[in-house]
Amino acid sequence: MGHAAAQPAAHSHAAAPRSYSEVTDPRQADPAQMASRTALLRTGEQALARGDTEGAIVAFDRAAMMLHSADTEMGLVRAYMQSGDYRRALAFCAHTAGGHGDAPAAAALYAWLLRAGGQDAVATRVLAEAQASAPGDAVVAATVRAFGPAANGSTGVVPSPSTATGVMLELPHRMAPLGVPAPGQAPPSAQARVVSSGVSMSPALALAPASTLQGARRWWVRDGLGRTSEATVEPASDELRALGLVRLRLLAPLNPAPTGNSATSRDPASIALSGRDPYAGRPGYAVEYVVDDSGQAPAEPAWPRLRPGFFGGYKGNAGWRRLGIDVPVGAHGGPVFDAAGRLAGIAMAGALGQASMIPASLLKTAWPEAPPGAAPTAATASAQPLTTEHTTPMPADEVFELGLRHTLQIIVEPGPPR
Repeated sequence: MGHAAAQPAAHSHAAAPRSYSEVTDPRQADPAQMASRTALLRTGEQALARGDTEGAIVAFDRAAMMLHSADTEMGLVRAYMQSGDYRRALAFCAHTAGGHGDAPAAAALYAWLLRAGGQDAVATRVLAEAQASAPGDAVVAATVRAFGPAANGSTGVVPSPSTATGVMLELPHRMAPLGVPAPGQAPPSAQARVVSSGVSMSPALALAPASTLQGARRWWVRDGLGRTSEATVEPASDELRALGLVRLRLLAPLNPAPTGNSATSRDPASIALSGRDPYAGRPGYAVEYVVDDSGQAPAEPAWPRLRPGFFGGYKGNAGWRRLGIDVPVGAHGGPVFDAAGRLAGIAMAGALGQASMIPASLLKTAWPEAPPGAAPTAATASAQPLTTEHTTPMPADEVFELGLRHTLQIIVEPGPPR
């Protein structure tokens, strides 16, 4: 009887169960090493915040050598994304989501990246599995809400999902780039709002829908790497105005000349226009940002979304095309790429929610590509190469990497001109 009475006391002194990470990597029990790891994670985040992706990758890599942990790996994923290396980020995030069952936020981040790159079906499946395994997780639940309803078939219209907000923007799983003003530039004001997408034609010149810039006193642009610059609206030719476009000159280039082994060396100086307009039914990609129609959401950085599809035919006699690729109703202005990764046109709003496309042939007629920092003239137009004749199909993830650099958030501060 005495032995039976002693049993509860023995159980009361049992050790608490070890965490998942302690089992898989005992180094977590070393306080000094974990303090150093925390400092490296902080260094990596600080580097990302100032746009130093190389420094961030070095810091996160060093932290990864101290502990096999999801927070470190998600930091690396975001550093790869902010350097424009979507393919590497996606592959590493797949490893992170699969290797860390105790971190459902990693699976949510993986689903978000898949969807951004146009892999909607796989993204939905990954997110559904995360929701089933962690039904109470706040990050997964917020991501499910942000996914919104699925595309509704081949009508050319898809419901508008949400952008990443709230808990989705917390570290270490942040589902958006960090905003990094170009050197000498201030970030967008608190009153600024994202009104449409635009296209970076060269480091300091961009095109945007004229209708979205009306009633604004200041303008900014931001690419999918978070790089941000204030811009001014330049006088446009009659041909450009007839297309409903305006030209923006950036006060600081988004991809300045690289130094050393900078990740910006991956940036093409200018976007390549398609040599001929694609035939109807040929594959292509539209890349745009989700824009909040209420006009109340702050101008947060975001990754654009790639949407694959097939080009439509001509629309009337003005040379415009039906986009053909399913995109949400609303503001457009983003680039449309052909299967070889060349700019085939710019998506524009159309009647009854059916998006249209200004094809590259009209863009070249209205505004031949100019070298960085110089206004287009007849001399430069004839001297500048406008096409890239490679016809080898470009993988969709590489097209998305182009989209990260050349698809712009068009940001305005409402009010009378200054």
